[in-house]
Amino acid sequence: RTYRAPRNRPRLGACFYLKGMAADTTATQTPLSISIQQHQPSTSSALHSAFQFQFQPQSMAAMKIALLAVAAMAVLLGTASAVTYNVGDQGGWTLSTDYSSWVSGKKFNVGDEIVFKYSTPTHDVVEVSKAGYDSCSTDGAINTLASGNDVITLNATGTRYFICGVPSHCSPTAAASMKVVIDVASGSSSPSSPMPAAGPGASNSPPAPPSNAATSVGATAGFGLVALLAAGLMA
Repeated sequence: RTYRAPRNRPRLGACFYLKGMAADTTATQTPLSISIQQHQPSTSSALHSAFQFQFQPQSMAAMKIALLAVAAMAVLLGTASAVTYNVGDQGGWTLSTDYSSWVSGKKFNVGDEIVFKYSTPTHDVVEVSKAGYDSCSTDGAINTLASGNDVITLNATGTRYFICGVPSHCSPTAAASMKVVIDVASGSSSPSSPMPAAGPGASNSPPAPPSNAATSVGATAGFGLVALLAAGLMA
């Protein structure tokens, strides 16, 4: 039979009990002996408790911090993958450049930038519709720029049309005409390596190997990890 010591008897050691009735007590009666010992939890239970309440929260916090750092690095790599194209390369935005040849083979992605470098007020940059591009007309122009160093971010997929709005600088038929079409892809393919964005007269530099495909994947993974971590931290 299991015996629990009364709460008012917390002492450790042996306790002896006899029947209290005189008729039931004899010299030869063997007393009931109960030994009270302090309970010691097993080593495995103590280790389990320490692991559950101390090690686990710390390890989870460290894991979240590490994943957040990896996600941030992936996002930074994805941001760094955007490419800046100098329209016309070293020739810039001038009458002497064939922009159909310049744009051939290039793949523009969302987030890339195109830079028009030219002398002012000799030239300008006008973004037009396809009809305006085909006819070299600035009627209904989408945007007009004239800083001589116009930076345009390609922030959406689709086709964009640019011409020079100075009369006779854009020709519907001439090959060397100041007009260019920029087709912006979704970023799923690796773009060709552009020449450095330098002004007219700058020296040529060897193209760098394309790396946008990998870094775009890194950016996507990074944003996904950030979202998952944010959801986990808020839970």
